[in-house]
Amino acid sequence: MDLNAFKNLLKEVDKETQSVHEGYSNKSAAHKAALQIMQFEKDLYYGDIALSRHIQKIKEIIEINAEDIVNEVN
Repeated sequence: MDLNAFKNLLKEVDKETQSVHEGYSNKSAAHKAALQIMQFEKDLYYGDIALSRHIQKIKEIIEINAEDIVNEVN
């Protein structure tokens, strides 16, 4: 496989991944919060971001989505 074919394959996979993420986050507020946390963890792990307040950031994501989660449950 040449480099251009590999790049095109990666672009296609990225589009499919984004589509799945959008569908997953539209299921519920809890799904949306979970996806945000997973994205944060991925960015942290792969070095896209550096954050010393790891747990605090997760708490903030949950707090931002908490009202929507509670409203869906009630």
